[in-house]
Amino acid sequence: MMSSRERAVSMWATSNLKDSPTKRVQQPNLKEIILAILTVATGLLNAYLWQGVLFAGEFREATFYSLPVATLFLFAILFSLSSTFIRYRLVRTATAVLGLASGFLLIPFQPVVLSGAVLSALGGWYATGQISNEAKTANYFSVRKILRGGLPIFFTAVALSLAVFYFSLLGGRSDQSLLPKGLFDVIVPLLEQPLQGILPGFRSDASMDQLILAFASQQLDGDVDLTQLPSVQREELLDESRKALSRELGIPISGGEKGIDVLYQAANAQIKKIAGPYEEYLPFLAAFGFFVAVKAFTLPVYWVTLILFGLVVKSLLAAGLLAEKTEKIEVTRVIL
Repeated sequence: MMSSRERAVSMWATSNLKDSPTKRVQQPNLKEIILAILTVATGLLNAYLWQGVLFAGEFREATFYSLPVATLFLFAILFSLSSTFIRYRLVRTATAVLGLASGFLLIPFQPVVLSGAVLSALGGWYATGQISNEAKTANYFSVRKILRGGLPIFFTAVALSLAVFYFSLLGGRSDQSLLPKGLFDVIVPLLEQPLQGILPGFRSDASMDQLILAFASQQLDGDVDLTQLPSVQREELLDESRKALSRELGIPISGGEKGIDVLYQAANAQIKKIAGPYEEYLPFLAAFGFFVAVKAFTLPVYWVTLILFGLVVKSLLAAGLLAEKTEKIEVTRVIL
């Protein structure tokens, strides 16, 4: 038998720290209850904000998209804190399960939604167990060591939740748009320059009639100012171009809609055309693709969360909400 010393961080009161392990009171204290409530509330808020982003029908200001990301960071930090420092197992598990599953109450019930809620809850249960076990068995306080087993599972559960939200947006029907309109409106303006190489003169905020005239003028090397054409001739040119584009893209075009809206409809129509006889499975494939995309997005979020979690722990130590404890432990080793 050998002995060593460990330094750990504890959330419970100093008087309880002095008790022997067999006499520790297993009832949650006020700080643990507050932490549990904050974690569940933040999980619900995170689901609400991401639902707003996915269900948004048009582009909003930048803060509309930055708030869900900031809330995801906050939820991940609070989830990690509760999994690490809440001692009472029932409270710790309930916090993880409710934090990840409560958001499903915001979307209409479907069998897929129920399955997603159950899987997300199981992910939360497993993740909090992994983090708690690492925190208990670690012989020193290491953020990466404690969170490496559970936090990736937490982000997988979050990605699954958002994928189910996306599937709910589609309604499980292949006749719905497969791309989130709000996110599409954010991405396309960023790709405007590359798109102009494929669609000369493309501007996401221009109407289709403006784009048609700009494209026609470019084809004529600018020798003819189409805006100066008699209204009858200009209207004939626009009408023929609208009909040709409508036939080519397979969507109706009136001329007054924005180019980005037509591009959005054309992208959805092309996806359905490629799917062919498997169109009915598109919502499931789209949701799976969305899950993979969100999971990839959470990879850098994971590493940033590790840094933020370490800073938060140091801040809570400085504020006196956490306490450092040195204790003697016994270690059993197998030797030759």
